[in-house]
Amino acid sequence: MQKIITLEKTYIVAKHSSEKAFTYILNKEFENLDVKVKGISFTKERYAEVTLEGEDEEIAKNILIKNYGTIRSIGDLQEGDAIYGRFREVGEVKFGLFIDCGITSTTQNIDALYPLFEMREQLTQGKKVPLMNMVRAYGFIDNLPMFFEIIKKQVLGSKVWVKLSEESLKWLKSALKEKKESLIICGTTRRMIKHALIGSNHAEDIEVIERIGLLEYRLICKRGTRADGLIPELGYLLGRAKIGAQVPSRVKELTKVQKEAEG
Repeated sequence: MQKIITLEKTYIVAKHSSEKAFTYILNKEFENLDVKVKGISFTKERYAEVTLEGEDEEIAKNILIKNYGTIRSIGDLQEGDAIYGRFREVGEVKFGLFIDCGITSTTQNIDALYPLFEMREQLTQGKKVPLMNMVRAYGFIDNLPMFFEIIKKQVLGSKVWVKLSEESLKWLKSALKEKKESLIICGTTRRMIKHALIGSNHAEDIEVIERIGLLEYRLICKRGTRADGLIPELGYLLGRAKIGAQVPSRVKELTKVQKEAEG
């Protein structure tokens, strides 16, 4: 029997829903392995701790760590490592976005930084665009989980810098390439989202409900539907859930504005 702390997180109001959802997801992922999910609990930091039992528990453990991350010491990190994390305190500072990647030192938990210069390099072709313009274009909100790559660490001072992985960049731009707007919703269940869509008469405006994490989803809108217009319609029905919008026209504007300024 093995216990693994993953970086999937629950929310204060949704522990039961998180446990049920993660159990279902893992049972599907492990269906061809000789292993059972014996239980899922949550740490004081609200990370999901999974208990595995069976002949293939070591294989299942490696799958868990690869797909959902785990607690890691800053001393064990190397440049180029892939790491799972989620945005936190979006917009609180102007020099980048903080990422909870489960990194620890001997004395504290450490948030990684996705620095502004790296954001510009990856998302705006290096153009000097304000951070919040990128946040509003790409729909970055608290608790949105993504994969990152370690680009630098400083053990003395406990600092880690990251950038989006190629996998995450591809995911981020997939719906945008089709010129479809999307909603990013963090902190609720698929069932609640469906009820909110039906209750607000917007079920027909959504093409796909895509799971990102346990209680995090991307709703890809039908072409021509404005994601921003759906936020107030759904927001009051989804309680404390965070909602953002991915908007192709804003992404295009990020580089267009700078080019016009240079001209």
